[in-house]
Amino acid sequence: MTGANLTPAVASTAPPTRVERSFDPVTLDRFIAAQTARHCIPGMALATTRGDQIVHIRGYGEAPDRVLVTGQTQFRIASLSKSFTALAVMQLVEGGHIALDAPISRYLPNFALANPLAAALITVHQLLHHTSGLADLGFVNRLDGWQLRLANRVAALRAAHPASAPGAAFHYFDPNYQLLARLVEVVSGQPFDVYLREHVLTPLAMRDTLSAMTSALPNRPTHQLAQGHIMAYGVPVALPELLGFLEGSGGVVSTAADPAHHLIAQNNHGMYAGRSVLSAMGVSRMQTPPMGVVSSYAMGWVVSNVHGTPTLEHNGVLSTFYADAVLLPESGYGFVLLYNANALTASTMAFAEMKNGVVALLMGRVPVSRMVTLPWLGVCLTAFSVMIVGLAIWNLMRLAQWKLRAVNASGWKFVWSALWPLTPALLLMELPRLLALQSGRYFAHMMLARAMPEVIILLAICAALGLVAPGIKIKAILCANEQTQRSSTPFNGVV
Repeated sequence: MTGANLTPAVASTAPPTRVERSFDPVTLDRFIAAQTARHCIPGMALATTRGDQIVHIRGYGEAPDRVLVTGQTQFRIASLSKSFTALAVMQLVEGGHIALDAPISRYLPNFALANPLAAALITVHQLLHHTSGLADLGFVNRLDGWQLRLANRVAALRAAHPASAPGAAFHYFDPNYQLLARLVEVVSGQPFDVYLREHVLTPLAMRDTLSAMTSALPNRPTHQLAQGHIMAYGVPVALPELLGFLEGSGGVVSTAADPAHHLIAQNNHGMYAGRSVLSAMGVSRMQTPPMGVVSSYAMGWVVSNVHGTPTLEHNGVLSTFYADAVLLPESGYGFVLLYNANALTASTMAFAEMKNGVVALLMGRVPVSRMVTLPWLGVCLTAFSVMIVGLAIWNLMRLAQWKLRAVNASGWKFVWSALWPLTPALLLMELPRLLALQSGRYFAHMMLARAMPEVIILLAICAALGLVAPGIKIKAILCANEQTQRSSTPFNGVV
């Protein structure tokens, strides 16, 4: 894995501040470069801020065509986009154009749900906090025929069934922020991406950042977009991003340098380079979870902690990109980590390890690394899959012996024995719904195949082998029963 020094810290527009000696960019670089190499991450970028200054930017690995990652390499930052949408809404709140406690239907009269009463009760702040009552399980068809306009996306919610009463519970639901983006459009009279560019991105000097409507159609062309990857068996595999509607909830394409300006504003009461993008009170409200609901989700930020260090953070997840943004309010630090790869094993192991390690280093502690790396885990998963598939093939080869035993066995026993190999096929078919019941989030098969390729590949092979076995076994049962009937029928012929 190749690392590359990047352009100097891009803090020319912000007044300099004294940085404590505890910050050691060399140690930070060594840690990130080592983690990137040991986990075979194809490319990533890091930007670190302190107070009103960017103190460090570095790229690691490669973007497409062996181009080294730099501070200006563009990544899809996915759900980190939500904090920009929340900032846009709060600007309009402070301008007196939106009331947080007002129902969204006041501004979007055509907004409708399968439950009209719930549609009339959902407020702006409930959408910001993901407490609208809307949830993935009530809108499973959201991925069917993704729309190219926010107005159409909002109209599709007519089929949504609330999972709980508005304001009663937290449900992370991307269309909440798509509704908010449409709210910005209607109230401001500008397309969402135009408002975002003029009132958020430009004041924050985020010149290499844009907002995309879908994963396939940016509103403006990207210049240096990194190639996305999935991590399969510990190996990065380059793939195009899955199609999906992202505006307002996950459509921002940016660099490591640009979101650092946003971190500065969030850590400095809404101020960046002497300009205010939001009042101190507005920023405080953005960073505060709702009252009366069990939730740590504020407005595009999650109140959390890393090994005892209080943090405000949010991650961004797409099938081929991953991102982390973290604020450390007590020390004034902030950082963003952008990756051009993703998978469930990578995000839960390597990326979490990297984020926690950066927090530890900024706090003067020694980061902790797991013994298991993504490549080593890939080897283990491969060996396990080969063993399971081998057992399935071995069982198929033993069907001849099974046929002999079928002659003297009870029918129910062998019906069950013939049908249980269908379990992998049934599990594969129902996996999105089963995971949704467990996590509250619904992911279609294609997304799951990107997020957990090892699991899906294993289930698919076992399902294919399992579909062969029942036919052979049922045929064996029928043949055995036929032989039994023939042997028990008296011979009536004449000698």
